[in-house]
Amino acid sequence: MDLNLRCGIAIGKNRIDACILKKKGRDYSIESLFFYDFANEGELEDIFNALSDYIPKEILANVSFKHQSIIEHIYFYNNNTESKSNIYKDLKRDYEIELKDYIIDYEEHQIKDKTVAYVVALPKSLFNFYYGMLEKQKKLKLYSFETHSVSIRRAANEFLEGDYLLGCAIFKDYSVISACSQGKVLALRNLRYSWSELINSLCNAGGITQEEAERLIREKGLEEPDDGNEEEEAVYRSISEAFDQFTIEIQRTIDYITTVQKIGDIQKIITIGEVNKIKKLENYISRLFSLETTRFQPQKLIEFNEEIDFSAIDKMNYLEVCIGAALREVK
Repeated sequence: MDLNLRCGIAIGKNRIDACILKKKGRDYSIESLFFYDFANEGELEDIFNALSDYIPKEILANVSFKHQSIIEHIYFYNNNTESKSNIYKDLKRDYEIELKDYIIDYEEHQIKDKTVAYVVALPKSLFNFYYGMLEKQKKLKLYSFETHSVSIRRAANEFLEGDYLLGCAIFKDYSVISACSQGKVLALRNLRYSWSELINSLCNAGGITQEEAERLIREKGLEEPDDGNEEEEAVYRSISEAFDQFTIEIQRTIDYITTVQKIGDIQKIITIGEVNKIKKLENYISRLFSLETTRFQPQKLIEFNEEIDFSAIDKMNYLEVCIGAALREVK
């Protein structure tokens, strides 16, 4: 088994994306990309069988989930508080669940006078369903399961420099805002707001098709209009009004870190996913929050096998998730 070769699998609501990543000393390369849509879980076995047809024999695989039944929560405790018992008690109280029905894991770290605990509760039924199916794939050697937010954080931390980062990701079917310091999570907001919702808002506001909305986002986006150009002003206004539903959540997250918990000041905003299709996005966000803003685009930071058709990258829903999952070290 080649321990430098990994498979990162990202499972979403109606989509599975995967990548094969190769470690080359301190660098990495993406060897292959895969993406599959599915309408119901009955199609999954065929999808995993198809994936197995294209991957190397005995490859390490990390699976990253996004599912409505998975609980993710961050708790803050005083440093002198015993956190483990409180985590289980608080989780049961806040979500009214039977703990025996869940696989519960958490990571904790100290910042200033507080202990920050990131907690994940994965339903055993969901785990058993996917584990049972993936275990049948003899080429895959499963070594971990995690959430999308963990994978995204790992990918950003691997390739981007800085402390007190605010990652703002919009994918086709959901969005997430995550604040972190040195790769450790400080805040997390999973949101229903999605790229599809943003596109639909533009379609409804302008009476245009989805293709036209996508074109306007790429060609005009949030570029400031020329004075007196009514058409450009109308486009700018429509896109900014649709996007500002998300910027409100960005401000709430910043306020929570800096004002409510008082554990630091955000220094940089990172944009991730479909949202990076918006022209001049980083300029717009920087003006709003007076913070440096950077697009996280792995295709510009990591080597890709020359045989990969770059049009495939644009078809991936969870590219950053796949890469982050594949980057997880084997312990």
